Amino acid sequence: MKTYINLLVLTTALITIMSCETGSSTRYEEKLALFCYAKADSTIDSLYLSRTGGVNESINMENLGLSGATVTLSVKAPSDSVYSIVGILSEYPDKKGIYFLPEADFPDRFITGYWYRIDVTYNDHEAIYAESVCPPELTGIIVKNVEKDAEMVSIEEDPSAVDTLFYRRGESFDDIELMRCRFDSLLILAEHRMASFRIVPDEICRIDTSFWLEDTTETVWEDYPIETRIFKDTEKYGHDLTDYYLRSMSIYWYALYHEGMHTVIFSATDAAFRNYMESFYGGEERYTNVINGIGLFTLSNSSAVRNRYRIYVRSLENKYP
Repeated sequence: MKTYINLLVLTTALITIMSCETGSSTRYEEKLALFCYAKADSTIDSLYLSRTGGVNESINMENLGLSGATVTLSVKAPSDSVYSIVGILSEYPDKKGIYFLPEADFPDRFITGYWYRIDVTYNDHEAIYAESVCPPELTGIIVKNVEKDAEMVSIEEDPSAVDTLFYRRGESFDDIELMRCRFDSLLILAEHRMASFRIVPDEICRIDTSFWLEDTTETVWEDYPIETRIFKDTEKYGHDLTDYYLRSMSIYWYALYHEGMHTVIFSATDAAFRNYMESFYGGEERYTNVINGIGLFTLSNSSAVRNRYRIYVRSLENKYP
């Protein structure tokens, strides 16, 4: 997950701004770039702070990450009109530009329906800030093993529950469906949010290459993708509204690159992440909710009782795509 966040901060914050320098009439202006992906009922374990880079600079946190900044988290309850300070983030001593908030300094953690604000000051740069609201969890979740046509049991209901999924390649990305999740999406639509799922292979799948049956690279093991399904505006994208009223998210064969045990986690995200993903897939300028800078501060909620499932992926072939 942390590698995925690192990838996002580089692509959304740094590379986007670099493109502005290619025009001969546009003068490059350095800005602060922030990325923080936080979760309900948790604290901040990784906030990435960097400066934007020029076209000839190396794009990595070691080169562009900023140490010694003052990063403050504030909270506002639904009944409040102003923010109150939660605490000041600390920087990891061995990770340049990566900040965190110890659990002891944030005992309440992120609470559904509460607004949060991150403020950053750094040397002579213009101060930046970003705001987001912690979204409510998904409700009415029903997950099916498509091959068995049977409802799956979450690990919160039975910690020993495991479903076997048989991997085989299809001719297109969406012709072999293995899992399907349905849930009540009315509130998500009304609040312009989105739902997503992520598949987390057990650690042995990442370090034991016997689970991978053809040559690959270390990056594949570390950067496992987060699959998303976005609720899109019907006028802009031309879909039938009923398709998004009670929406199903499907997991297809190509999402399961690793043989072995996995955890599938379904979650609700805030409007900021939906806006970012729509801009990402729409090929437009990347969305940012950071004022005076660039990047993203976003909150998700995977606290629902039926949101985590264990699956064992068994390959029916000699190699993966």
